[in-house]
Amino acid sequence: MFILVTAIQVILCVIFLFTGSKIISGQMADEFKRFGLPSFFNILTGLFELVGAVGMVIGIWIPVIALWAGLLLGGTMLAAAFTLVVLAKDPFQKAIPAIVLFVLSLSVSIIHLF
Repeated sequence: MFILVTAIQVILCVIFLFTGSKIISGQMADEFKRFGLPSFFNILTGLFELVGAVGMVIGIWIPVIALWAGLLLGGTMLAAAFTLVVLAKDPFQKAIPAIVLFVLSLSVSIIHLF
């Protein structure tokens, strides 16, 4: 089980380092404008993802960090799915990646809770 959870944490780290960097650099600014969100959400969301990504790796050795990182990333992905479906009125299928990342992040938190 440890190997599976560690692999999930590493995968989440890589994904969120990539997307967090992309968001914070402004490459997704048009998407945030489309959602009607202020520009500081680019920086805030990117920071959440980068901090969560680093937390996932540190959490391999300090599990309580992974618990908090999972909650941070899970909440961010739940907000992303909500934004896509409700605010942007995109089809549900477009929110599936965010929902999958929400489930994986929350799973890491729950596993480290016990």
